[in-house]
Amino acid sequence: MTARSSAAEDYWRAACLLSFSHAAGLDWPPPGVPRRRRVVGHWGCNPGIAWAAGHLAEASEAEFLLILGTGHATSYQFAQHSLRSAPGPDLIRAANEGYGQAGGEPTEQLGVPNVPYLGGELGPALGVGQAIAACSPGRRVVTVIGDGESETPVALAAFAHHEVLAPAPGAVFLPVVNANGARMGSAARFSPKQLRGVLEGMGYTVVSSGPVAEEAAAAALRAWALAEAGVPVVWLTVSEKGWPAPEWFGMRPFRGHHAHKPGGLDLADPDTAAELGEWLGSLNDPPVVGTDGTIAPAVRRLAGRIRVDLPATAQRRPPAPARRRATGTTGSLPSRSPMAAVDQVLARRAVRVFSPDEGLSNRIGECLAAGLVTEVLAEELCSAWTWGHVEGGTPAALVSYEAFAGLVSTQLAQYLKLIGTRPAAGRPPFTVVLTSLGWANSPTHQNTDLIGGLLARVDHCPVRVVFPVGAASAFLRLNDILADHDILGVITCSKQPLLDLPDPGGSALSIRLAGGTGDGAAGDDAVIIAVGDVAVTEAVAAMALAAGHGRRIRVVALVEPGRLDWRPGSAVRRVCRPELPAVCVSWIAAHHLSAVYWGVRPAPTAQLGYRERWGPTAWETLAANGLTRWSLLGGLRAAGCALPPELDRPPGAAPGALDLSTLACEVSAL
Repeated sequence: MTARSSAAEDYWRAACLLSFSHAAGLDWPPPGVPRRRRVVGHWGCNPGIAWAAGHLAEASEAEFLLILGTGHATSYQFAQHSLRSAPGPDLIRAANEGYGQAGGEPTEQLGVPNVPYLGGELGPALGVGQAIAACSPGRRVVTVIGDGESETPVALAAFAHHEVLAPAPGAVFLPVVNANGARMGSAARFSPKQLRGVLEGMGYTVVSSGPVAEEAAAAALRAWALAEAGVPVVWLTVSEKGWPAPEWFGMRPFRGHHAHKPGGLDLADPDTAAELGEWLGSLNDPPVVGTDGTIAPAVRRLAGRIRVDLPATAQRRPPAPARRRATGTTGSLPSRSPMAAVDQVLARRAVRVFSPDEGLSNRIGECLAAGLVTEVLAEELCSAWTWGHVEGGTPAALVSYEAFAGLVSTQLAQYLKLIGTRPAAGRPPFTVVLTSLGWANSPTHQNTDLIGGLLARVDHCPVRVVFPVGAASAFLRLNDILADHDILGVITCSKQPLLDLPDPGGSALSIRLAGGTGDGAAGDDAVIIAVGDVAVTEAVAAMALAAGHGRRIRVVALVEPGRLDWRPGSAVRRVCRPELPAVCVSWIAAHHLSAVYWGVRPAPTAQLGYRERWGPTAWETLAANGLTRWSLLGGLRAAGCALPPELDRPPGAAPGALDLSTLACEVSAL
């Protein structure tokens, strides 16, 4: 090293020393003796991130939020935390030794308080950073992604749509590309020249620099100035992956993609350990870490300008309206669109809505008229923008077709891991509104896999999966979700007019015709267990048809399957008795709900659901999948319920054959 270096270089060297010592399990202070044989986690991206962060901190008198796109920067996160908070040599030593080991921290750190993005998925961080800047007046936000990460569709979409989501007044957003020439296991697809061309074509001013301190300092100053002036700018900082480590270590290449995850380095080999000590010693010359493990004051000063956490803020949302729970016997039941009720709730509560060009189709007209909707034809980016707003304390919702929502399943899984492992902070829910497949557009618009994936997580993740039974139910249940915090809340409902049943609350509802005879559950001849508003409407229609022939069928609507009480003797288990003829019905694929059905009624039961069958209309699609009222009655007959042949489907019968608006029902919570 040179005899004199800038504060930014000193920060970079200190961060490299800490991050490599962390990954390699070295004693502290440097050069340190290896406490284990193998390097764990990742190393290669950390130096480039530290280089950019240090120079940005030196060029900025004000604090900024640093968001990292790669989950491979765990050791840099640890280094920055240590430089900022100075935990002491003993704590650093213990953290290094336990990293990636039994009883220690995992190599992909989670559970860190208030970090807004820690994900294994590459790309969304850019959109998350854009959204935080868009909803946080006065905040300075920097997102660093890699050149390999720049290949991802969601990162490219975020770059392309920078004008759609501008920073809030006084806020600054500065994207940085750590162009180190390598992805995880091979060369990056974009060269710096190609990246410059792509970004300039999208309207950015591109500021470039290499691994020379004077260049980087000038580039950081210019990038900040342009960003503060509202000019779209990207800092392209170019260095080799793994630098400043030697090109070879222990007779193995140690630069480029080899540096990404150098687990093959044998730290127990004396020659390798000697090389390691020599390199780390030179990196600490002139000293930035004292012989007692303390950090140079100039380095700590720069680290104090960098935040990797986003403290919880006051949630900017109006109070929830009074929620009225309808119970008991209903009068007439008019048909209403559940999505119309959803639109009403989102608009009245001023929730920011992100939708992939589907606002009118999804019937969110009030939200559109209020200017709450941002539409970009990229589900992953809409999801990332929702994520960023929620992390910034602003209520937001992703509204999409259920059919295409599977595109964001990985991103939602990452968010669940994030909020499920860190302390609660009172942030608004990440709300997802999906329009049900029940509208049956075409075979290309039918896919229920996201719901199945989320239901698989409800017993161990902070996720709520809700299926309202109608418009009033959608109104109440969405208000419930929006009043919650630190969760992922998903509500799935239909756009077409359906039976508008009351909703007294609870995870399951019992629905019977008003004025019927029978002694509670013992008076039932059969039960239909239904999930989703379309399925509930058809189940109630089947119940009404059977009542005309003296058969007493109860409908049990599973509104929130993840919160059902499955214990023996619970209300839902008493109603769904094993000896009772039963059929289960949902618009999503039946196998996604098999575990739920088994918990509610652990006995053989026909399970009817979406089977990739379609017709020219919504009704014919229901019929093709065996989900009509007559199909349900046929399922009950097969299960042992005595039903007359008059209840077979009449030729050409359609929903209009029975006017459900005249029904009166008794609805109660189970």
